[in-house]
Amino acid sequence: MNVRGVPVATSAEYELGEYAFPRGWFAVAEGEQVTRAPLNVHYFGQDMVLYRGESGRVVMLDAYCPHMGTHIGKCRNSATVLNGTFLEGDSIRCPFHAWRFGPDGRCDHIPYFNGPIPEKARLKSWPVEERWGIVFCWHDPEDQAPDFPLPEIPEWDDPRFVRWHGLDHVADLHHPVEVFDNESDGPHLEYLHGAGKLQAYENEVDGHLYHQRETLIEGFSSTEESKVLMGDSSGVGHESGADRSPALRTMTTVGAYHGTGLMLARFVEANGVQLLCITPVNDGECRVMSAAMLRSPTGNTDPATDEQIRRTYAGLLVEGLRRDGEVWLNKKPALQILQLPTDGPFGHGRRWYSQFFNPREKAAAILKNSTGRHTIRGIQPWSESEHARMVNG
Repeated sequence: MNVRGVPVATSAEYELGEYAFPRGWFAVAEGEQVTRAPLNVHYFGQDMVLYRGESGRVVMLDAYCPHMGTHIGKCRNSATVLNGTFLEGDSIRCPFHAWRFGPDGRCDHIPYFNGPIPEKARLKSWPVEERWGIVFCWHDPEDQAPDFPLPEIPEWDDPRFVRWHGLDHVADLHHPVEVFDNESDGPHLEYLHGAGKLQAYENEVDGHLYHQRETLIEGFSSTEESKVLMGDSSGVGHESGADRSPALRTMTTVGAYHGTGLMLARFVEANGVQLLCITPVNDGECRVMSAAMLRSPTGNTDPATDEQIRRTYAGLLVEGLRRDGEVWLNKKPALQILQLPTDGPFGHGRRWYSQFFNPREKAAAILKNSTGRHTIRGIQPWSESEHARMVNG
């Protein structure tokens, strides 16, 4: 398969498992986008419709009416739409024959039929949660209830932090496993991002979590991206200057994938938080979105300046991701990685990743030989005490 002239591989070609799309939580819209007017989206190789019910509840249903296959969100000139009966309470009507579907996806009213409604008259209703101004859906090839939660972001409710406002679109990319490989790839930080020398690094396989902890020190390039991540640009984190403290010579990231669709990272020196959202569009294609916030650089004394700096910070994080994106969009699929002992633990990472493309009952066996901490040869294992020693000298 080719996309924009570049070869793209499917989940089966990566040998990830039985399913084309993984189980997990995925971002599908910004909360502000979901209104009483249906929002049409396409993810996981299919079309869905999002709308906000009268109660304020966000509903996501499959797009095509089981009656005659009408897309329920695209016929805006229907009399049912124009006369205001399209949305009733938390329910939606098909614009073709006005069959009404509740938020559970079941058809509960057909205006020209008084008999029993056929059992097959239903749309799939997707589990959704609205958090931090973002709408997430639960996707599961086995159609079971979520078996792990969305991450916790206590900074969202911390008044010292400047919140994000929606999502920044990073890029539409190829198979999301190539994006995930970054989480095991310590060395590229120096050579692609100019982000200094790795001093401590580890990944940890822990059930539905895949952790990355790293500290870089000295050798930072002059790129704005590397400076902002270490808290030394545009007022983010620390004051810049020639007389730099040990803390300013380090850049520490503590993050984790929560399933395949969400990566939550904290940049310690910059007091920043990033939520990276990776949602499959089709088999072999994904959409990458980012949101970022940071602790108020002015101590909450100047909200306009705080927001300006937050936007700069978020933009630089996106710029960094687009450096990766340029590589991802112009490479052939890494179906087999020519692994070096001084590379990151790609094998363990992909094994963790593959659990979500297989039945839940196989997860324990898949993770059996990968659970635990993994390091890079020649780089000391990351630890909180060692990080404190680096910072404090």
